[in-house]
Amino acid sequence: MNTEKSAPPAEFRRVALSPDLQILRKSLKDLIPVLEAKPGWYGSIHFERKSSKTLMANLKNSQVSDQVIMGAVLRILDGYTLFEHATDDLNPESLKKAALEFSERVASTPKPSGATHRQYQPANWKLRLAAKLDPEITSQIPADANASTEVHFGIRFKEDPSLIPNSQVFEKLQHIIGLCKTLAPECGLKSEDLTYVMSRQTFAHEEFLFLDREVNMSQSLFRVSNMIILMSGSDRTYQRIGGLGGLEAIRVNDKQIRELLTNLKSLKQANRLVPGKYRVLFGPVISGVLAHEAFGHSQEGDTCARGRSKAWELHKKDERVGNKNATILNNPAVFKNADEDCGAWGSYFFDEEGWLAQVQILLDQGRLCPPMTNLTSALRLGIPRTANGKRETWANGVYTRQTNTYFSPGDKTLSELMAELGDGFVALHPAGGMEDPKGMGIQVGIAFLQEVKRGKLTGRVFKGPVGGDIQMTGYTPDILNSIHAKSKIEFNSKDPDRVQHPFNDTGGCGKYHKEFVYAGCGGPYMLLDPVILG
Repeated sequence: MNTEKSAPPAEFRRVALSPDLQILRKSLKDLIPVLEAKPGWYGSIHFERKSSKTLMANLKNSQVSDQVIMGAVLRILDGYTLFEHATDDLNPESLKKAALEFSERVASTPKPSGATHRQYQPANWKLRLAAKLDPEITSQIPADANASTEVHFGIRFKEDPSLIPNSQVFEKLQHIIGLCKTLAPECGLKSEDLTYVMSRQTFAHEEFLFLDREVNMSQSLFRVSNMIILMSGSDRTYQRIGGLGGLEAIRVNDKQIRELLTNLKSLKQANRLVPGKYRVLFGPVISGVLAHEAFGHSQEGDTCARGRSKAWELHKKDERVGNKNATILNNPAVFKNADEDCGAWGSYFFDEEGWLAQVQILLDQGRLCPPMTNLTSALRLGIPRTANGKRETWANGVYTRQTNTYFSPGDKTLSELMAELGDGFVALHPAGGMEDPKGMGIQVGIAFLQEVKRGKLTGRVFKGPVGGDIQMTGYTPDILNSIHAKSKIEFNSKDPDRVQHPFNDTGGCGKYHKEFVYAGCGGPYMLLDPVILG
């Protein structure tokens, strides 16, 4: 049993479960016997409340928007089919009536002809704690937890975003806009060159409950982000920062703004790239986009179970799809993002089917490992379950989804990688990406490239061939075999890494052209040689 405990530093607090949800969870627990009215049935309940507020300011106006999404999903697995009933009527009597009607409907549904019965036994706390879990999880589980123990997980934070009035947030946003205009001349731009300046802050308070016959869990998360967008005509630069935690996760300083302004000035004078094969050094965020698109989507278990991914076939054949530098992980338990005082964007304590967060290797030195799963894809594929069951909202279906997907670190410093790059480009800023899980094609968008000659930046910047973003394209195994070297996490130091996880950027992920969920992606600096850019 894993009993490792780790108390947070004194300056941190944890987000508590709201009092009204403490009451709701007691009424939800009474529904489990109703959802397990027949022998062999497995019943569970997922509840979520997501309260979010976005404040935006630009050169002309400012605005605020907020929303609350709240509902519950009742589930019954009868050994053949997983049934769901979703509702936003959370009155205890209404829930009880809905659960009874739902149970009767499942009981009256004919069993699929020729289907094999698979009885599911949910994991108790003893089995859950036997896994290798992060101390941020184990430290919040009471000793001798059992089926009746109400276990709560709260994200750590220093400065509570919910206590800051809108007026104070707008002052901060306007201050950032003013800094952009004030610092522009230092970076070679006139104040009037900035045709658009926008600063946006988002705060979400997310609360979840999960109950079945073995566990009664809750989690409360603070999700904060800040985005700055600068434009000069059609040229644009942007910065987004954020994570799980308090306001300490979204500090903006002069250095960051100067970098945005310098990049914007460079883009106004940028050259156009001639399509071809080049040596390129990917920064952490671009490395993350590659990881997400390469063997993130194709390693989603429901995609594999539907026959829509080549990865499942290659895994069963034990075929190599990359070299020794190609190791990709997916991890919803990144509660310290590199050396930052916040959790990575795609993190949580348990997924929306109640499975505790845990790191998973998707690709190990070029060899595919078993894919990510949710409950049904794990049962269909006959492989271990992982904490990747996610929904866009309670009103959407659950799928196997990525959390934080990143490349493992290497052993080089950034200066060593620059020397090995020699002549080529550095890519730091993403512009989306796409993948074909069946055909293994991939596309990674790059906002612009910085030229390197003899291991040194020349100051020249390159846009795409027609003046827009640059695309790296190719066959996924070819690209993963082109990874020449990787940096340490702390890439400016020769000392051993003190932090555990590479940096993961804030981002989102769609599936089947919809179903948006939060996701992080990252990794070290990576040197690729050569890849197609155009």
